[in-house]
Amino acid sequence: MNIKAAVGILIDSDNRVLLAQRPEAKTWSSWWEFPGGKLEENESPRDALTRELKEEIGIDVIVSERWVTRTYSYDEHNVTLYFFKVTLWSGKPASMENQNLRWVSPLEVDKSTILPPNVFILNALSFPDCYAITNIEETSKKLFYKQLLAQLNQGLKLIQIREKNLLPIDLLEACKEILEICKPFSAKLILNSNIKLAYDLKVDGIHLTSLELKNLIDKPKNLIIGASCHSIEDIRNAEEKGVDFAVLSPVQKTISHPKNKPMGWAAFSKIINNSNIPVYALGGMKKINIKDAHSFGSVGIASQREIWKG
Repeated sequence: MNIKAAVGILIDSDNRVLLAQRPEAKTWSSWWEFPGGKLEENESPRDALTRELKEEIGIDVIVSERWVTRTYSYDEHNVTLYFFKVTLWSGKPASMENQNLRWVSPLEVDKSTILPPNVFILNALSFPDCYAITNIEETSKKLFYKQLLAQLNQGLKLIQIREKNLLPIDLLEACKEILEICKPFSAKLILNSNIKLAYDLKVDGIHLTSLELKNLIDKPKNLIIGASCHSIEDIRNAEEKGVDFAVLSPVQKTISHPKNKPMGWAAFSKIINNSNIPVYALGGMKKINIKDAHSFGSVGIASQREIWKG
């Protein structure tokens, strides 16, 4: 049996989100979830969202953005959830079906009481649509810094410094320059592989290869942890090791690894849909692929080349 439902993520001016507690009469009673409900026959996800939020919490949706779509399997049921970010509405959210409501910070809420499909959303909300990977090696430093500044001005918020072939002294210089450029924009910087340097430079996080993650014993503290993955086993390992996000590749054919067979969107979706960690799609990605990534369950795209061209 295939079930489809629209889910609303109401976000207030303090970046809190609204959760509803399932009433006693429903399955999974007392668990918390984002408000929403099943699509009726011939109803679009957006129309279902509008109707369900009016019925459940008494609001009229004014501004909503279609975000991630995820499919889960439960007891021979396939459930497709269409998540929408709702940023403007009229009326004050109120309990229309005897359910408890509460506003929470996604980073602080106790996830042990959250309905499983909603845990992913709470984890994913703090991650932007684009994860940019530096590419100084294929261009001049002067041109790259100009491209970086242009993307920051367009809203880029998450960047991985990945320069495998730079000498240590040149890498250090590049990191310091990128840190200085990014500082006014509050963009988060993730350093590839070098945990010691990440601490020394006080960047926001570290990005590990799948092999580094496999061999990881002690998770680095006070850093955002990202990981490269290439299979469902890698994704499971990333979740078990407690990483904050992952990158799965290659989705499409890439310049850097032309002989690697791309998995395609269907396989990508199948691998990530039952994981609670946010996953970026990598491999031939452009900004125009963001909606595709969302529709197949990804938080967004990662890109090393095309991201710097726009």
